[in-house]
Amino acid sequence: MTAIAVVSTFALSFSSRLALGMPIDWLSWVECIVIPIVIAMPVASYIFHQSEMYKEASEALARSHAALSETHEKLNYSTSHDPATGLLNREAFIGHLARVGRDEEYDMLLLIDADDFTKINDQHGHAKGDEALNRIAKALLYATRPSDVVGRTGGTEFGVILRGVDKDSAMLRAEMIRRQVETIRWMKSDRGSIRTTVSIGGAEMRGSVDTAQSLRQAARCLYEAKQQGRNRVSFTYKLA
Repeated sequence: MTAIAVVSTFALSFSSRLALGMPIDWLSWVECIVIPIVIAMPVASYIFHQSEMYKEASEALARSHAALSETHEKLNYSTSHDPATGLLNREAFIGHLARVGRDEEYDMLLLIDADDFTKINDQHGHAKGDEALNRIAKALLYATRPSDVVGRTGGTEFGVILRGVDKDSAMLRAEMIRRQVETIRWMKSDRGSIRTTVSIGGAEMRGSVDTAQSLRQAARCLYEAKQQGRNRVSFTYKLA
């Protein structure tokens, strides 16, 4: 910037002096060099300083925005996920259930409950009970597809929405989930081994079927699975 100012001053000063017939002496050369330097250097320094401040402010703003976005994502995650298992919590799962229920696509709802879980807590302690729930949650994620929705709907109860499945596929998937939990490696405690199994109740979900009705039907089938001896699947395709 200073060099440009010096060259511009020389051009203007010398052309004006030549046009007016004024002599070009040593003072003219000094003026054309010193004056631009005296003026341009502080101006250039000020502009550079301001640009650096603006750059630092922009970077700080970008960092603040990134931190705010990260905090927002963490807040959304914490309010929609169960802290113990990492699955969707009940409120978030029911929200998905309501949205899915408005689709015309054929979906299935599974309610899954751990069998004899009170005994695990009573005989082996709540820490082992929490470990068992985490293992069940991982088994559910392993046995379902990325398009399915998995959540923890209660203390020992889980929910799965099987997206776009026919009747036979839904029954096979439910049975796969049951077997996946049944094959979980037995846990060890001071009071012996712990085996985990689940009972599963299923109900259809379509745009014409009320979400609450699907939940009631799946809960009824889950109860039937428990009554029939646990560690089994009870399914229905026609709502009563």
